[in-house]
Amino acid sequence: MMKKIGILFPLLLVFAAVCGGAQGLRPKNYIQHTEMRSWKDAQAHCRETNTDLVTINSDKENQDFYFYYGWGWIGLYREDSDSEWKWSRTDEITKFTNWKYGYPKNGEDCAFKYSLMKWMSDRCDVRRSFMCYDETLVLVKKMRTWEQALKHCRALEPVDSSKPATAYQNHRYDLATLLTPDDHVYAREKAQEATTNEVWTGLRYLAGQWLWVGGEPVQYEEVIQSCQSQRFCGVLVKNRTTLFETRQCDEKRNFLCYKRF
Repeated sequence: MMKKIGILFPLLLVFAAVCGGAQGLRPKNYIQHTEMRSWKDAQAHCRETNTDLVTINSDKENQDFYFYYGWGWIGLYREDSDSEWKWSRTDEITKFTNWKYGYPKNGEDCAFKYSLMKWMSDRCDVRRSFMCYDETLVLVKKMRTWEQALKHCRALEPVDSSKPATAYQNHRYDLATLLTPDDHVYAREKAQEATTNEVWTGLRYLAGQWLWVGGEPVQYEEVIQSCQSQRFCGVLVKNRTTLFETRQCDEKRNFLCYKRF
């Protein structure tokens, strides 16, 4: 049986005040690099200094940035002319494109934005300027159980790049913690692009208490005592206003990862 939890908004305001130092999940910065690099070199540079080459999921996001110097690489690529176009950050097949008429072309497997709006394809070894981005919250549109989603998030990026990220150490990402009112608003905005009606968050009942797997305290735990079950984990429902609800952890759905630091 599914269990639903509705938490009063004022309670979350208290939580945000108690936590104080939370930076929030919304910030997303675009960084244009004018040095000319191949797509692969640009990707490596973005991953070293920022999050990745820029991902564009909607027409609004496509309008949010532009290249000051004409054009540059974005994070869209494919393996070959017979493959689907994917985004560098999560290797997800893109649901949004904005190609210039006549593109993409065979033999050109990397994408660049050449104006305020339109995209073109080119050989990946061509040297171009490029756009990196910093993003704290990442929607992963893959069907995973809660445990599988946790492992996926923690494998996204290591803290120490000389060592692999694992589910137990050296991971920069985790299943998302939602602390502030705006965290919930922004996470629900991100979840609108999900292929499932609900997305996993980092909320889990373990060792007799509810917790965020990122380590942050759950201030409203007393509200959810009726859901004490090792089999239940927290979801965000994209078309409701409740802060979270609980589902059995072995169900599969999309999920939200967040960058811890």
